[in-house]
Amino acid sequence: MGAEKKRLRVKIRLECDPTRIYDAITNPLKLAIWFCNKSEINLKLRGAVRFSGDYCVATTFKEKEITGTIIALEPNRQLRFTWPINGTPSEVGFQIDDRGRYCDLIVSHEKIPPNALMMDAWIIYLYNLQSLLKYQRPAYRLDYSRIDTGVIKRELFVEALPNVVYRALTNAADLQVWFSKDADCDPVVGGKYTTGWKDKTGQPAGPREIKELVENKKLVYDWDFAEEGKSGDLVTWELLRIGERTRVNLRHFGFDPARYNKDYVQGWHAYMLTLKDFCESGGRLSYLVIDGDWGV
Repeated sequence: MGAEKKRLRVKIRLECDPTRIYDAITNPLKLAIWFCNKSEINLKLRGAVRFSGDYCVATTFKEKEITGTIIALEPNRQLRFTWPINGTPSEVGFQIDDRGRYCDLIVSHEKIPPNALMMDAWIIYLYNLQSLLKYQRPAYRLDYSRIDTGVIKRELFVEALPNVVYRALTNAADLQVWFSKDADCDPVVGGKYTTGWKDKTGQPAGPREIKELVENKKLVYDWDFAEEGKSGDLVTWELLRIGERTRVNLRHFGFDPARYNKDYVQGWHAYMLTLKDFCESGGRLSYLVIDGDWGV
């Protein structure tokens, strides 16, 4: 019996009309801004699609690019295509629901093989699509040809003051919205900082304890996955006010330098964008996970 395949569905609110969204998900020039580097699409039923480049997560799979076929097409309403991932014929669907003042875009991805980590990838893609439609530029793209080793570094500007970002990082109620629904935090040095995650062996995983805390400026906590052995990981958040916004610097280090870090790099990239969304929207998120989890 083969490994169980998974599915996910994610919805994001987009403040524009269906024609612009449909153009963004079918126009090769637009796709090359938020989804990949190079795109080819024969926009008809059973037409071929091909997406490639360093910003395309497919570079981390054995195929190195997406080569699929359109299996459903309805202008300004939906697009579905096949996407082979490590030999598995997965399927991706975009559904546009016009709500009048805005649209909901639902992305579904079915028949995902194990360890593909597509939830992180789609969160990154959807935030970059949202930014393209709103600001005519992507928010924060991930270059899959440059997976950090030894030390993971992420940097992002948030259009909010440091006290807003600091609260999002240290207030349990806020963390439960953007980071983990089971998060808990006692914002003092030595206080707990947990997410409720468990590794494959059922042991607690991720953050454990706050090691350093400087109000509105810095947060450091340890990080541990029991299945990988004690590694002494540390995660550091540093906040710097630049005018009326905040430069957020993240560092994750202390793990085995030989470790392949796609999961950490892609995961932190997605969380940085989620933090940005949360802080800039007054404590809400633009997206909703309908089906699936962060392990998909």
